[in-house]
Amino acid sequence: MIVGFGRRTPDALRTVSGTLATGARALAVCLAALIPMAAHAGETAAERRGAQGEGSTAVAGIDLLPARIDAIRIEGLARTKPHVVRRELGFAEGDVVTREMLELAIARLWNTTIFARVSAEVVRREGRVVLVVTLEDRWTLNPLFSFGSGGGATYFRIGASDNNLVGRFLEVAAQYEYFDGFHGGQALFRDPRLFDQRLEILVQAERLVRPRQGFSDQRAQAIVELAKLADADRKRFALRVRAMSDRFLPPLDSPPHYPEPTETLAFEPGLRIGRVDIVRIRQRGASLELRPGIGFSTSDVADVYATMTLDALAFAIAGSRWNFAFRLRGANVSKTPPHLELWAGGLDLVRGFPDNFVRTRAYVLANAEVRFTAFDSTWLALVPTVFVDAIAARSPMGPPGTALSAGAGVRFLIPKFVATGLRADLAVPLYEDLRPVGPADQARFGPVTPPADLGSVQPSVGVYQFF
Repeated sequence: MIVGFGRRTPDALRTVSGTLATGARALAVCLAALIPMAAHAGETAAERRGAQGEGSTAVAGIDLLPARIDAIRIEGLARTKPHVVRRELGFAEGDVVTREMLELAIARLWNTTIFARVSAEVVRREGRVVLVVTLEDRWTLNPLFSFGSGGGATYFRIGASDNNLVGRFLEVAAQYEYFDGFHGGQALFRDPRLFDQRLEILVQAERLVRPRQGFSDQRAQAIVELAKLADADRKRFALRVRAMSDRFLPPLDSPPHYPEPTETLAFEPGLRIGRVDIVRIRQRGASLELRPGIGFSTSDVADVYATMTLDALAFAIAGSRWNFAFRLRGANVSKTPPHLELWAGGLDLVRGFPDNFVRTRAYVLANAEVRFTAFDSTWLALVPTVFVDAIAARSPMGPPGTALSAGAGVRFLIPKFVATGLRADLAVPLYEDLRPVGPADQARFGPVTPPADLGSVQPSVGVYQFF
């Protein structure tokens, strides 16, 4: 389920900063008392999962491998078709299976995200080698809901998604949007195993409004992406094509500055090297993804523009509870209209700062989190987290600058459901020297950029993990 909250103006944030500071202290006290209690309460469940192989890739009887597998038994499925599981295994009865092949198969099953538990056992029965795979289906039909208000405007979105449609590991989603009298929506279809191969196709159509500084971007967009996994899923080759039509509505809470309406066609090939594996509610592994792009636009500012995005992810698991997460992103775009530039802020990239705090043509961004699984059960997992976010970007007015924030929060996750839970963070903007664009500068440098309220405590609420 997706839950969103409307953006507050800087004045409103300053008004509640004292209350939030008190709330931050209360949160810290509660966490200090809650973590030991939850850790003790979750010990029995953690020990049980360890015995069953849940939350790890340990396989009972793996010392019997390599061996010819005479039979494969799949147990525990309630909704998912057995064909989906056998397809992820990558081998069949009669094949000689190695330890590495079985570990990859288990990782692939976890990475589908449609299982709450994955375990395997290799046994020898009456001279035959049997592989027993035990799984627990997740609930994959999730409601989608978000809302917000500001500057006299109100919006909300409502819909649903399912990434295991009729048990066949197909993803569909649809949602409706209302934005201050305008209607829109989004629909998508994704088949991660096109033609029963490690091919992926995504087809998406949407007409949504994204509030920006100076305008609200009403974008009608169609997306088609084809991707291929190779080398034990450690390489991903992709090509994304996007067709966009941008029109502009009044801004929520900033002086108006409207770009010209445009139509755009963009081609974005991609290459990912490495693999991040999901182990129940934790992640491990590393990947590096490079996505160049070229766009053709009807804008008078630039009819052709180029983009480049680099994403590095690294996750490490320590013990039975700790998870360390790191993201490094670099992005660049050539001269282009403001709505096609790079935007970053507290909503999705740098917690503690206003939404759309950064408008630039180049930035480098880093996020680091330490996550601790204080409690983990079928229906609830409690994950306190501390984090640091930082960004370096070039201001529209020329000189580069940086911004830094830190904070703590809790993730209330529902392991039985796919990517479902509430993320509640409190972030403190510690430093920034990005030169803002003021109302007097709009004519030359484009829409204004909002100021930060250094030292205040700002909420950041969202779905599941921040990244």
